[in-house]
Amino acid sequence: MAVPSPYTIRFIENDQEVVLAGAVRPPNAAALADVRAVLEGAADSVSGILFVNLKRLRYLNHAGFCELARFVRESARKRPELRIKIVISSVVPWAPQRFAILPELYSNVVVEHYDRAFYPGQGVIENDALIPVLRTQTNIIWHHERELLVEHGLKEGMKVADICCGIGDFAVLMRKEFKPSRIVAVDHSRPFLQYATQVAREFGIGDIEYQFGDATNLFLEDDEFDFVTSRLSLQVFDQPEKILRELMRICKPGGRVYLTNEMMSHNYGYPRHETVSWAYRQINDMCAELGMDLSFGPKMFSLLTDLGFEDIKVETIDITNRNTAVEDFARVIESWEGYVTGELSTATHQPKEMVERLRSGLRDHVYTITSRRGFATWPLYVASGRKPRASGRGAARKAASG
Repeated sequence: MAVPSPYTIRFIENDQEVVLAGAVRPPNAAALADVRAVLEGAADSVSGILFVNLKRLRYLNHAGFCELARFVRESARKRPELRIKIVISSVVPWAPQRFAILPELYSNVVVEHYDRAFYPGQGVIENDALIPVLRTQTNIIWHHERELLVEHGLKEGMKVADICCGIGDFAVLMRKEFKPSRIVAVDHSRPFLQYATQVAREFGIGDIEYQFGDATNLFLEDDEFDFVTSRLSLQVFDQPEKILRELMRICKPGGRVYLTNEMMSHNYGYPRHETVSWAYRQINDMCAELGMDLSFGPKMFSLLTDLGFEDIKVETIDITNRNTAVEDFARVIESWEGYVTGELSTATHQPKEMVERLRSGLRDHVYTITSRRGFATWPLYVASGRKPRASGRGAARKAASG
């Protein structure tokens, strides 16, 4: 089977916009021939202004930047009347400084740093609808999860680390409910962290330590935290064991690592179970093409066991339209529809008929949630394990080395 490309590029003709997303780390210029072809074709076919949307880039190396700069230079020479607007984000940390050079060299180029002025309600990744959706998703899980956290060992006054913290809402809820003596929240998305820190300022919260970081290589000390959390995160990484080793390393001997992950392939909705079940199985397969495992939840027990955790506990959170606010549950699924039929379908090259079947299946799930006689589920798994007390630093280093 062919290895999927780490990036996608497409030209949206109606918007005169080229969208480049993912990880662009070519070994040389020749490896980006497809990107150059799309950019040059777009520049030749439009008039007035061409938008080059880079805000979904996760990585961009020097060779990639040089190819983009070369395209700008040649377009300025061939079509000086064409304006080029490049939209970047700070997810690629050095991008603002490097791309700022281009408008100084070429008068027809504008660079927009789209996440420079983030504030609550503006949006983080794509638009202002995403933030409320993420908060709603956390809120409906928290309703079920807060008691489980106690059962898995979280107590007041502990030192807590929330790794892959996203927009920071779970860290805020833990702080309010459990009053930790220290709480550190880490994520690799600068826009998420900018949003989280702004919310913390507006809420008068000054004791959550937000950090930018890679979950597989944390800038945190060994044996530091009583309780380490990572929620809905291992399922989106192709090597979750590397993250779990880091979580174990920073956890104190006798402390616990707490995880949540989904079982996406088992999402259910009756009376339209056939189309609903088909859609989620297909979504699960599409994500697998991109290195994600959205049915990772039940596998956590084996991974925790393999790494040497003790007293492993596993629970299920069955979110249904009978135990959760119907409008909140439906809103989460509606938000998935846009992602699945847009970004995910594009990245996995789904034909139009497949996209429409996916759209129909997700809408059927919403129907079963809101129907008076319908029943719908979204299963999540919770697992935690205790780091062996006698192992200390040596075991952490052994686990980290594999």
